[in-house]
Amino acid sequence: MNRGSHLKRVVPPLLSAAALITLPALGAVPATAQATPANTNVVKLAHLPQVALANKVQGRLGSQHAGSYVDGAGNLVINVTNAAAAEQVKAAGAKPRIVKHGIKPLTAAKTNLDRHAGTPAVTGLTWGVDVMTNSVVVTVPKADNDAATKAFVKRAKAMSETVRIQRVDGSPQLALGPGDAIHTSGSRCSVSAIGTAGGTEYVMTAGHCTAIGATWTSGGQTVGTRQLSSFPGNDYGTLRSAGQVQLTNANLTEVGRPAVGTQIQKKGSTTGTTSGTIRGYDRTVNYQQGAVTQLVATSACAQPGDSGGSLQGGNVAIAITSGISSQNCNAGGFESFFQPLDEALQAQGATLKQG
Repeated sequence: MNRGSHLKRVVPPLLSAAALITLPALGAVPATAQATPANTNVVKLAHLPQVALANKVQGRLGSQHAGSYVDGAGNLVINVTNAAAAEQVKAAGAKPRIVKHGIKPLTAAKTNLDRHAGTPAVTGLTWGVDVMTNSVVVTVPKADNDAATKAFVKRAKAMSETVRIQRVDGSPQLALGPGDAIHTSGSRCSVSAIGTAGGTEYVMTAGHCTAIGATWTSGGQTVGTRQLSSFPGNDYGTLRSAGQVQLTNANLTEVGRPAVGTQIQKKGSTTGTTSGTIRGYDRTVNYQQGAVTQLVATSACAQPGDSGGSLQGGNVAIAITSGISSQNCNAGGFESFFQPLDEALQAQGATLKQG
């Protein structure tokens, strides 16, 4: 597999949401979370009409709904548990779909599973509510058949009838790798977006990157130094700009969380720009280094070296590349996982830089 950078060097160095930053070898330094400064900043999310409509209708339906998504034709679909609720969805201008399980049993099952997050028995497993299948999907590597995993799978099945076990080709891993981008200790990651606060600019990237390297450079110039680093639990980190490299968000002007099923793009140093759809939110991923919760799952290809890269849809910045389910993007059940960008910006007290 070629893990070299696809980034073309420019002079003067220019970083964008598609640009890359470097990262040391995996496991070189233990990942530690630095204290996050208290702030009252609330990141304003983009106004996405379908998301707004879904939130409005679901608020009226209460436990009668079971999530929503955008289908292949671009229609907003809202899952409901009965015909009366379906009529309300129709009246609101969305497409109803009657399903067996409402939102309460789905979220309850996911919460029960989260009590086991980070334990040895679940290393390599992921789980979360899948609104398209109206279930809580637990992915288990096909090769993972030890006694502890088997016991957990049996326990998960017994938790709720909403739980569905899906065997997949690989186990989740952090997308790390060496390359030619912005360097720290000879390795690399990727930039997600640029934030700004009080006149200071910050590079937003993955926490498992910033946990390992503090000073980041490009073409002999210092990009910035680590300001925040949160991993595991979260997976975001920020670099305070040193003022030597021009930073830009290119066409990204808003931050948001588009509906499940929305077409997206991932940009990173190893695989460049890849496309896919959002598969789900609030995924729990049990990396070998620890569990990370509330991640976004997509079908877009990512590989080692893409860590910290940009998940986006049009002009909307969505999330930061965290990890992958396999080093084969064509593997059955492949998913890529992302840390929501709004959480990272809010932790830094920053907003998305315009331009």
